[in-house]
Amino acid sequence: MEQGEPIFIGRLDTDYSLIVVMSSQLPKTDQMLVFHDILVELADLRVLLIPADFLTDCHSTPPWSQSVLPAYDNKTNLAAMGHDRLYTDWEAFTDTYQELLRLTPKAARAYADGVYLELMERFNPGRFRNKIYYAGVRLFGWWNWRKFRSQAGKG
Repeated sequence: MEQGEPIFIGRLDTDYSLIVVMSSQLPKTDQMLVFHDILVELADLRVLLIPADFLTDCHSTPPWSQSVLPAYDNKTNLAAMGHDRLYTDWEAFTDTYQELLRLTPKAARAYADGVYLELMERFNPGRFRNKIYYAGVRLFGWWNWRKFRSQAGKG
């Protein structure tokens, strides 16, 4: 498939439309690929790039919780994709925003988790479920954060 023009989502935008690729060839059954480059302007005016072909599983929720906290929610999937991008490729983000290199690992992870909540609230405001997703990444996200920092040679 040929990818098209990048999609820009500004900090004042409150809706979005994205194309993703689902394939039986992906490593895990809950994954999808981003089709276009997505540029997401954050509340702090930084721009997060989610590149075409980025692999995401959206919200990483355990199967037993998915009736309340679905792994896929069209109103908050962008937040989950952005969060996945920051967790897996924090170093690429800090290449652009080097002032973030001053953050401790704990503060860097808190920034990534804060972006997750910010984007959920922007596109699905005031939902109690946003706070539950956020609490989940604050409580359990350290595992993946450490794994990805270790893979990047930063852990």
